[in-house]
Parts: sequence; structure tokens; C-alpha cells
Amino acid sequence: MFPGPKLAFRSIRMHSRITSRLLSTALLLAFSVGPYLSPLFAQADAQPSSEQAPADPQADPSNENAPADPQPSPEKPKKQVVDKETKKYNEQFKRGLLKVFEAEANHRYSVLEKYGLTHPIPRVRAAAALALGRLGNKIGAKTIHKMIDRDGEYVRQAAYKGLADIGSRSSLEYFYAGAKSSDRDIRVYSFRGMGKTMDPGAREVLLKKGLTSDDKEIVKASILGLGYYQVPEDIRIFIDYLNSNDEELQKAAVEALGRHKTRTSMKILEDSFASKPNLRAQILDTLTEQKNSFAIFALLRILDANSNSESITKEISIRLFRLKAFGKYMTVISDKTPLMREPYVGAQKIRDLEIGEVGKVLGKSSAAYIIPIDGKRIEDFYFKVLVNTKYKDAFTETVQGWVFGKYLQIRTISAPASEKKKPKFKRPSILDDVEPSNPQATSSSDSDANPSTQEDPNSP
Repeated sequence: MFPGPKLAFRSIRMHSRITSRLLSTALLLAFSVGPYLSPLFAQADAQPSSEQAPADPQADPSNENAPADPQPSPEKPKKQVVDKETKKYNEQFKRGLLKVFEAEANHRYSVLEKYGLTHPIPRVRAAAALALGRLGNKIGAKTIHKMIDRDGEYVRQAAYKGLADIGSRSSLEYFYAGAKSSDRDIRVYSFRGMGKTMDPGAREVLLKKGLTSDDKEIVKASILGLGYYQVPEDIRIFIDYLNSNDEELQKAAVEALGRHKTRTSMKILEDSFASKPNLRAQILDTLTEQKNSFAIFALLRILDANSNSESITKEISIRLFRLKAFGKYMTVISDKTPLMREPYVGAQKIRDLEIGEVGKVLGKSSAAYIIPIDGKRIEDFYFKVLVNTKYKDAFTETVQGWVFGKYLQIRTISAPASEKKKPKFKRPSILDDVEPSNPQATSSSDSDANPSTQEDPNSP
């Protein structure tokens, strides 16, 4: 039943021969067909897949639309590597400046003293000196004196600028020494600081050394310094520089006249507005900075003289808004207008007002009067006004009196809507059930219940 060993061996050899023939046939077929299939496989590899981005046509040299000389793509600049010491220095510098600015905002002099005297970075120490100067308190001068005695040139420059901003008489020795310094900035700051001390000896230095210097910056600093003294004789110096051909010296004279803060200096600025068109903006700014009646009345007189100019009217209106000079103002339109102590005919006269004088209207008399003027009987009220004093030796810069309305031209300067006071009303608690009432309705009901009465015009 079972085949013998020889027969089994023969069948195995037969199967192995058949298998080898099949393998050889498959290899021959692959070698013969392979060259034809290779282009297909190449095209399949060239096609982009759904996840692969399409190739750049400009990058393909076989593309006809590609540029002849393609530009290489710019490489991103490499981030600069900062060593640990530099990074530590930068962080320490930033923290120091922030601490200085914070201390200045909170007026913490002890912190500024600490950073000005002990911080390892010179720029932080210089920032502390400048901050002390901007605060303007004489307490900071002592700290700056120590910084000048101990520190280097860079910090000493900032320290002298801080001292000039403070202008303490305790710094006079430092200013005298700084005026002889080889550093130009220190010399300029020293002359500038001398004037702010208002010391008589420093004024002599400004007159004899500062104004005669070959350095224009020192001359400018000396002119500005003399403005603080408010000495009448210095007015002539300011006028000479105001009429010079150097515009920088002219601007210094304008600022010095503003610092003088007297009626005479304000009048010079007012007159210069017409004769110095190149200084008009600075003159208006200087008058606005003074914030006194002389400056406000000077602005009003300039406004009256240039009422036909829309641009000048706009500029002066901006300055009056900054000064919050709202209300009624008058201009005298008749020469030798009597300023009376009381609002009636025959009252005692204070002085005669000149044509063009301005003042603020404080009130109006309750009764009208008929006065013969130029052969006519004129009926009008008396107006209570505030005007500048005429005499230099007066104890106050303004005087109050009454003027007949015929002699006045009255102008009203109104505050914008945002500046006017809004009616106040009390809001109920958020826990209450009652809804807040309408403020307009409340205001109208109050006006109906309490009718307005005539305000006493005689009250100031």
C-alpha cells in the first residue's frame, strides 16, 4: 500500500525541480518587464501626495516660467547669544531704573539717596540725581552734593543738572566750582543754577562772567538766571537781547521776562507780540505759564488787538482755557474813565482808567443811573471790576472798583460743556428697591418749588 523509499525520493526531487523552474521564470519576467514599469514608478513618486506641499515652480530649472537667475532665500538672522554677565547687568539696570522712577513718583527721597549713592551702575545713579532735581526739593541737594564729591564725570554732569533744577543757596559753592570746570555741561548747569538761588553774589557772577562769556549756552543760562531776581534794572538787559539778531538769545529773553513776573515785563511781552512774529507762539506760552492777573490781562489785550485774526483768536482761546479764565471780562473803550469806590454818581474816584485797559467783571449794581455823556443822557448800570494797579509801589497787583457801563465793552468767556458742573443727585443704595430718580426731573421740580431770586450784585 505504501510506496517504497525510492519512489518517495523521486517525488521530492520532482517537486524541487518544478519550484526552481517557476522561480527562474518569474525572475526572467521581472527583468524583461522592469524597464517598462520604471517610468510609471518615477511618475508616481513625482506626484505630490495630499499631505505634501506642491513644489515651487521657480525652484524647478526645467520650468519655463522660472527666473533665469533665481535669488537664494534669505536666511533668518541668528539670535544673538547673551552671556550670563551681560544678561545680569541688563536686568540689574532695568530694575534700578524702575525703582528710581517709582521712588520719584512717590517722593521717596530715602530710596533715591540709596540708589544715587550705592547702586553699582552709573546710569542708575545719574537717573537718581536727575529725579532729585525734578522733584525740586532742597532736601535732595544734600544727596547730590555727596554724589558730586564721590562720583565720576558722567554722574557728576547729571548731578549738576539736578542741582540747577533745585537752585538751593546751599549749592552756591558747588556752582562756583562748577563754573570753572573743564566740563562744558557742568559750567552751563552751574550758571543756570546760580540764578535760581537769587543770591546777590551769584547775580554779580552772572552779570560779569556769564553775560560776557564766549559760550552762547552760558550767556543764555545767565539771561534765564537773571529773570528770577525781578530786579527792575535787568529789564533793559532783556530788551537788548530781545532786539538782537540771534533768535536763540531772543527766546532766552522772552523766558527771562516771563520769570520776572512783573507788570512791566508782561507789557513788554505783549508789545513784542506785534513786533516779533517769529516769537508769537513762545510769547503766548510764556504768558500762560505765569498764571497771574498781569499775564491773563495781557492775553486779553492781545485778543482785543487781533480780534480779526481767526488763528490768533483760536491760539489765545486755548491759553485762556488752560488758565481756566472763565467769566466776564471788560475792556475800557473811553479814555479817562473814572474807577469809583461805590456804584453811584459822586462817589470817591480811585483813578482814571486808560483806553484799552482790561479787567474782570465781578458784578453789576442793582440800580441803573442816567449820566450825561457827550451831550446825551445815557442810562446804564455800574459794573464792579477787577483791574491791575497802576502804581509800581502798590502792595497788591489788582484793585476793585465800579465803572459806568457806557465806558465798557464786555466779553464772556464760557467754559466748555465738559468743564461745567453737572447737577449732583444722591444715588440710593444698590440694595434698595427704589429706583434712582431722573436728575433732570429732580432739578426742574426744585426750580419750581424754589424760584430763583436775584443775586446781590454788590457781593464780590
